[in-house]
Amino acid sequence: MKRLFTTTVVFFMIFFTGCSSKSGNISKEAPKEQQKVIESTSQKDSDKTVKEPTKTEETKVPVEPKKPAEPKKPAEPVVKKDKLIVIDPGHATKANLEKEQIAPNSSEYKIKDGGGATGVATKNPEYALNMKVALKLKSYLEKEGFKVLMTKTDINKSMGNIERAKVGNDAGASLVIRIHADSDDSSSTAGASMLIPKSTENTSKIYAESKRYGGIVYSTLIKEVGMKSRGVFERSDMTGFNWSKVPVILVEMGFLSNPNEDKQLNTDSYQDKIATALCKGIVLCFK
Repeated sequence: MKRLFTTTVVFFMIFFTGCSSKSGNISKEAPKEQQKVIESTSQKDSDKTVKEPTKTEETKVPVEPKKPAEPKKPAEPVVKKDKLIVIDPGHATKANLEKEQIAPNSSEYKIKDGGGATGVATKNPEYALNMKVALKLKSYLEKEGFKVLMTKTDINKSMGNIERAKVGNDAGASLVIRIHADSDDSSSTAGASMLIPKSTENTSKIYAESKRYGGIVYSTLIKEVGMKSRGVFERSDMTGFNWSKVPVILVEMGFLSNPNEDKQLNTDSYQDKIATALCKGIVLCFK
C-alpha cells in the first residue's frame, strides 16, 4: 500500500512538470513566421495611433488681412456759414446824376452814380466788368455755404449809394463787398486797392470790423492774383460807407485807364482769379 502511494505521487509530479515545460516552450520558442505575424500586427496597431495635428494643420482657416488705416485728413477751417454776404456791383448802363446826402445830418450832397470808367484799350464799360466778377463771387461763396444777396443783377438798374447801403442794412449783412475798377489821368497808373470807412460819428460802430475784413480780403487778393498793391485807404467822403450800418469794404480791381490792366481785367480767366481770391479772403474773415 505504501508502495502504491509513492508510485502515484511520482506519476503526478512527472505529469505536471511536463505540462509546464511545453507551455514555456511555446512562449519562448514560437516559430519565426509566427513572430513576424505578431510583430506586423503590433506595428499596424502602432501606425493607427492618432497623430496630433501640428499648429499649421490646426490653423488653415484663411484670415483676411487688415486694411491699412486711412491717413487722417487735416482739419478744415470751421466757417460760420450762417453769415450773409451782400455783393454790390458798381455802376450801370446809364449814369444817375441825381444828388443825395453824403452822410446822415450832412449838408453836403453828391451825385448818385457818375457812370463808371471805360477801358482805354478794350472800350469795355466798368459796369460790365463789375457784374461779371460779382456773379462769379456769388457762385463761389454759395459753394462755400454762405448766404449771398446781390444789390442788383440787372446792369441797367441805376441805384443811388444810400439805396445800395439800405440793402445791406435791411438784410443785416455780415459784410458788404462793393466791386469796382479804377481810372486815372495817367495811363501808367496801375494796381489794386481796398477802400474802407474812416472812423467818424457815422461809421464808428462798423469801423473796426470793416478795417479787419478789408485787410484780410485785400492781402488775400494781392497774394492769390499777384497784382500790384496800392494799399488800403480809409475814406470819409463815400456815401455808401457813411450810410452803412454793417461792415463794408470796396475793392478796386485795377485801372481801366491802363492799357495792360484793361486787357487783363477783361479776360474771363483773370476775372475768375479775382473772384476766387475774394471768396478765399471772405472765408478767412469768418473762419
